[in-house]
Amino acid sequence: MTLPFSIHVVDVFADRPWVGNPLAVVVAERLPDPEVRQAIARETNLSETTFLGPCADPDGAWSVRIHTPSEELPFAGHPVLGTAWVIRERLCDEPPDEVLLRTGRGLVPVTFDGDGRDAMVWLDAPEAQLESLDFRELEGLVADAFRCGPLPPLLGSNGPVVMVVSSDDPLALTQPVTDAGGLALMLARSGRTGVLLAAPAASSGDEGPLWQVRFFFLADSLREDPATGSAAALFGEALRQAGHHGAFVLEQGVAMQRPSRLHLRVYPSGPVQVGGRVQPVWSGSSD
Repeated sequence: MTLPFSIHVVDVFADRPWVGNPLAVVVAERLPDPEVRQAIARETNLSETTFLGPCADPDGAWSVRIHTPSEELPFAGHPVLGTAWVIRERLCDEPPDEVLLRTGRGLVPVTFDGDGRDAMVWLDAPEAQLESLDFRELEGLVADAFRCGPLPPLLGSNGPVVMVVSSDDPLALTQPVTDAGGLALMLARSGRTGVLLAAPAASSGDEGPLWQVRFFFLADSLREDPATGSAAALFGEALRQAGHHGAFVLEQGVAMQRPSRLHLRVYPSGPVQVGGRVQPVWSGSSD
């Protein structure tokens, strides 16, 4: 990139710094070319890096591009939440109650309850394409405990294409992937982004039923994600299809020592809402 730019690193779905899912937000006067954006995303080596200009579009929405270390995504949850927080807290003179992001899946509204690092940030997930998943596609790749879980296996897409499977046994999440190389090969051949594995926690808190989840995705090799907003939204769709509505909490990233807390609001109809807190970590500039 030849133009000056600033970069803001934040932890998303985090109640304190140094946990959750880190995100790099690059702000430049002119959007870099795709190959430069991809090179920067490889350099940060975070699960996602986003790119945007310093001002909103004429209609008030902010155009954002989202890259993993290996590809561009039309939509992803933790980059949308983190980018909206940076816009509100770092790029706006007066913090708005809502930030509208223009993504590859259309306009995504993000709202805020509170200010700064204490704010709960909520996005309305894009409409998802859903179909039943045959567990035989994951045969031998993940633990058999996910064959017959409390939620029917689901294949969903709201940008990323994600397989959602569940188990009744939280211990199944201790070693959920039985063939990492085989799972990576299957994802590469099928063009799917990853797999979310979920199990209900032994006990739940006051904020709603608690689920423990792990998400594995392909970025050159198989990687685990500390917190995955798009997959969480698809998990909300799985809950809704099974007749569950209301508030839910997902714990993710514990095995990576990056504990994350994702909140869901699942209604009988309309968008699934995904929420969490964002913690600033550091900011810098190229000049």
